[in-house]
Amino acid sequence: MRRLLAVAVLLFPCPAWATDVQEVVSDKGVVAWLVEEHSVPLVAVRIAFRDSGTAYDPKGKGGRATMVAAMLDEGAGDLDATAYSKALEDHAINVDFAVSDDGLSGKVSTTSEFTKEAFDYLGMALNKPRFDTVALERVRQQMMAALAAEQKQPEYLLQRKWSNMLFGEHPYANPELGTMESLKALKAADLKQYMQAYMTRDKLVVAVVGDITPGALKGLLDAEFAGLPAKAQPEVTVEEIQVPVVPQQVVVDSDIPQTEIMFGTQGLKRDDKAFYDGYVMNYLLGGGDLSSRLFTELREKRGLTYGVSTELSPMDHAAVWSGGFATRNEKVGDALAALRESLKEFASKGPTDEELAKAKQYLTGSFVLNLGSNNEIASYLINMQVNHLGRDYFDKRNGLMEAVTKEGVQAVAAKLADPKHLQVVMVGKPVLAESKPAEATKAAP
Repeated sequence: MRRLLAVAVLLFPCPAWATDVQEVVSDKGVVAWLVEEHSVPLVAVRIAFRDSGTAYDPKGKGGRATMVAAMLDEGAGDLDATAYSKALEDHAINVDFAVSDDGLSGKVSTTSEFTKEAFDYLGMALNKPRFDTVALERVRQQMMAALAAEQKQPEYLLQRKWSNMLFGEHPYANPELGTMESLKALKAADLKQYMQAYMTRDKLVVAVVGDITPGALKGLLDAEFAGLPAKAQPEVTVEEIQVPVVPQQVVVDSDIPQTEIMFGTQGLKRDDKAFYDGYVMNYLLGGGDLSSRLFTELREKRGLTYGVSTELSPMDHAAVWSGGFATRNEKVGDALAALRESLKEFASKGPTDEELAKAKQYLTGSFVLNLGSNNEIASYLINMQVNHLGRDYFDKRNGLMEAVTKEGVQAVAAKLADPKHLQVVMVGKPVLAESKPAEATKAAP
């Protein structure tokens, strides 16, 4: 879990070159997407392994994928954790790993002077991890301490109940950190088995951005990735699952002054034809923060919360549209009534012409601004590969957003934002009845 100081990243305009995405195939068949940028001496590398995230933790081994990600920079090859960390520091290299429900990812940042060394240390982590007992026990204790701290927070209770309500026994309900029992039981052999089964060439995705040529990249791809196991041997099968359509409202009792609330419905997967309509819908309802419908209705008009936000979460085998906010216990009934009223109105009428125009203006403009560094573009390249968006996505993305219509947004909202299907989880001591309007007082004669 060590976090090294990141190499400073120079921001620079990207539209002139970011659209030139090259596919580089090494002599041994390792594929990477490359964007060359030679004006600054920096290189960013991103890798991902599909179908390898926390959803693939077997029963009794919860937290395994997370522990692997935490251990990969804790020593490799001939270098123990301290020596590996020092080697990265000495060469101005940042290495980090993380997991999601669906996959494990890694990122490397460095100056172009140390590009070869950066690939070498990444390759060492992937091909020759040490999983030393001392480092493993330290990481185990760190994860257990983090889990113990999280379990005391209402947000953890909320998220766990939410996941269980949506996914039940499905692997998407797996907790990222596992359980105390599973963390205690994990051994180095379990971590090695995970790497052999899931961190394989057929699941590997690579993106590189910066001061490097295709020719130089080819050799590095073969040197560091060609030795990985060829084919995945999954221990867990993750099936498709839909969010429940019958509305549910669940309360987890907790003695706190505010009630934390999550709500949501079925979402849209990334390859859904209506995804961009849904993307705009989400922005208008709660993704746009201070400009969103729900913020206006719940915060500005009624003063029921400090903030409310929503998001689309497309996963490989499920899709969720969800949101959340907090409000005083005695105002929960009013807040839920306002939420349902706002969703019902949007689902029936859709956005105004002005709302749609402003949303598309922001979403197209911010896309360019979010591609201001090598690291950001490399992350996008991984996303493009994992979601099969094509190498021309930078060129076509804003056109897809501009093509969104009022009718398209309304049609998606009628499916996703319909309060008849709303799933709601609360943690606190909510008063679910709506407040009665105060009686008007007569003016003194």
